[in-house]
Amino acid sequence: MMTVFKKFLPILAWITLVVTTAGCSGLAKVDVSRVLTSGRDGWQYPERVIEALEIQPGDRVAEIGAGSGYWLPWLSEAVGPEGRVYAIEVDSKLVANLASFVADHELQNVEVILGAYDDPRLPHESIDLAMTVLTYHHIEGRIEYFSRLQSALRPGGRVAHLDDRPDAEPPISWFQSEGHWTDPAAVVEEMNGAGYRRLSAFDFLPAQSFQIFIPGSDESKQAASASDEGSGA
Repeated sequence: MMTVFKKFLPILAWITLVVTTAGCSGLAKVDVSRVLTSGRDGWQYPERVIEALEIQPGDRVAEIGAGSGYWLPWLSEAVGPEGRVYAIEVDSKLVANLASFVADHELQNVEVILGAYDDPRLPHESIDLAMTVLTYHHIEGRIEYFSRLQSALRPGGRVAHLDDRPDAEPPISWFQSEGHWTDPAAVVEEMNGAGYRRLSAFDFLPAQSFQIFIPGSDESKQAASASDEGSGA
C-alpha cells in the first residue's frame, strides 16, 4: 500500500503546486485535499449551492434529471416536512433506482416522477424552483422544453442550471466527461429564447457554471422599462 501511495506523491505535489500558484484563476478556488478525500462533495460544494438557491421551508422543488439521487437529501432537508421535492428522470430503470434511494433514505417529502424527453410532466403552477445539475446539455430542444416548463412555475418561480464548463482545468477537469458541458453564454442565450432572463450567477464552483433564471426575457423587460419612461411613470 505504501509503495502505491508513493507513486502518487509526485502527482499530489504537482496538484498542490498548481493550485497554490494559480493566482486569480479558477483553480485558486479548489481545495485539493477536499477533492481527494470527499469525492463529489469536494467539487460540488452542496452546502453553498443550497444556500445560494435560497430555498424556503415549504417550497416545492423539482430536480430535472435527478440521476443517482445525490441532491435529494439536500433538497429534502431544505424544503422541510411541509415542502415537496420532485425527482424527475426519463428512464424507467433510473426511476426505479431513485424510488429505492428515496425509500432507503426515508425521504418522505420526495416524489419520483417518470418524465418525458420533451416534458417534465409537472402540474400547472406546482413548483417554486426547477433545478438541473449536469443535465442541461442532455436536453434536446431546450428552448421549447424550458418554454413549456414555465407553466409549472408558481408566481416568483425560478429555474437554476448547474452544468460543467468547457474551461475547467486539472485537477477538476479529471472529473468531467469530455463533451458533457455547455458554454455559460449559450445557456443564457437559450433561456432568453425560452422567455427567461438571468436573475443571478455564481462563480464559486470550480468546474461548473451556476445560473438562476426567472420568466420574463431581457427584451420584454427593456420594453416594459421603455413604456414606463414614455408614460412618465
